[in-house]
Amino acid sequence: MQELAQAMKRDWDERAREDARWYINTLRHRQSDEEFDQTGAVDVERLVRADLPLLTGGREAATLRALEIGCGAGRMTRHLAGIFAHVTGIDVSGEMIRQARERLAGIADKVDLRETNGVDLALFDDEAFDLILSAYVFQHVPSAEVIASNVREAWRVLAPGGVFKFQTSAVAAPEFERAEKDTWSGATFGEDRIREFARAVGAQLIGIFGANTQYCWTLLRKRAAPVSFGGPARIVAYGRTVDAARKRIPIAGDAASLTVILAGPPRDAADCNSVWVELGERAVQARYVGPIGRNFEAEMRAGAGDSLAGFTQVEIGIPEGLVPGVISVRVRIEGMGESVSCPIVFEAPQPYTPRIGAIMNMADDGLEVFARGEKSRLRILVENLAEGAAIDAMRVVIGERVLSPDRIAFLPGNVLHEVEIQLPDDIATGSTEARIVLGELASPAYGFEIR
Repeated sequence: MQELAQAMKRDWDERAREDARWYINTLRHRQSDEEFDQTGAVDVERLVRADLPLLTGGREAATLRALEIGCGAGRMTRHLAGIFAHVTGIDVSGEMIRQARERLAGIADKVDLRETNGVDLALFDDEAFDLILSAYVFQHVPSAEVIASNVREAWRVLAPGGVFKFQTSAVAAPEFERAEKDTWSGATFGEDRIREFARAVGAQLIGIFGANTQYCWTLLRKRAAPVSFGGPARIVAYGRTVDAARKRIPIAGDAASLTVILAGPPRDAADCNSVWVELGERAVQARYVGPIGRNFEAEMRAGAGDSLAGFTQVEIGIPEGLVPGVISVRVRIEGMGESVSCPIVFEAPQPYTPRIGAIMNMADDGLEVFARGEKSRLRILVENLAEGAAIDAMRVVIGERVLSPDRIAFLPGNVLHEVEIQLPDDIATGSTEARIVLGELASPAYGFEIR
């Protein structure tokens, strides 16, 4: 592990000296401070502020100590310091830390920046932090054992009642697993390993989203008190995860996810490792067990009033092979028995809607797009395309122009497709939108600018 850690130090020091901001956030080369920091603000809003009550356990954020693993040059650290009492940012690259200290010198009283060895957190005492965040870092670590060491150490320095939110690559495609890993295209650390770790340390696994993708997000909570078990749960509401008002659940497609709301069990006693949703004879482990989320909050308040503390939200994905029809659904919680069954209608599969994840120029993989020149040839990253999507069936619509792609390739390391296209010389400049059209399916609009 130490040899791998030295490789990480060497490579990320070199990247930091070359262009730290581009390697941290591939918007474009030589980003300004304002551009760089704005991308950090967007990510902190989405990853932290949007989930703040869940991440803080209802405590006042301004009283908590936060640790950011893989802070780089401080892109997110600056904004985290505006939320928490104190933020410690760590990175394996000494050059990244040097640049972060220079950039954040004005808030040095709120931020502590440290270089680590990349393997452990020996710099810190046990239970030193109330919240730990790691975003877009472990996906670049070339060894699952090094990732596991960091996760164990993060758990050690997390205080009781604290939450550890982190992202790993959970890609399980055979082509990706066979490929050699390095300090850019890192190792897989997937759902099975995360669930195993949570069981081993007694963590409350609140959520694990994005299994089998490059962006698998995990929420672990260190319980502050012994678990108190209760009686059987009751299903009091259910619906599609993406739309609480829709009660018929498709067995495949974008909306193939079921959320049930439980009353009865103490919320701290249940988690994604102890809760199973039984669909007839099939049992599916939960991927979220926690407070009522924004997707079901309005519906629950309409029926239960302002206090939602007595309810627990449970989410699952629909397993392959389920047959449409009315299925008896019940929830089983280890140590607390089963709920009474609830009949739910599962309907025919719906198609997956393609989605554009990013549009980049092929000259430097940046987000700058020009009407002519080397930055007018584009890579469009597309999610939810079936493997083997036919190039002659696809169109790329940019503004009012309908274009045919030059190439489509599946990227197993990202679990998405790359569509290559050349902008025509007479393409209009300015703000525009792009869509991927495949047969009768069209992706949502993706806004970008052509200069």
